[in-house]
Amino acid sequence: MKRARTIVTVIAAVVILVFILKIRVSRSAEPHPQLPQFGDSACYAAVPKSWGQFRGGSAQSGLAFEDSAGTLRFLTNIPCGGTPIVALEIRRVN
Repeated sequence: MKRARTIVTVIAAVVILVFILKIRVSRSAEPHPQLPQFGDSACYAAVPKSWGQFRGGSAQSGLAFEDSAGTLRFLTNIPCGGTPIVALEIRRVN
């Protein structure tokens, strides 16, 4: 009788362990929502290479780019998914 009780206890313990493991595996298999990463953006704009190097930016003047001829272009209103419109262009003359 004692032996039968021990076997039932062992079987019950194994069933409980399998149940707990199944719950853990099913929880780890659930897809986790991807959290936004630092620097990720839902908005992208393209600036032509011909506009030159980025020279800086501020809240008042926008972003500044300088090309090889010394022309400065300031961008203040940058749309998503397109090429920005130049708000101010300063050209060097001789």
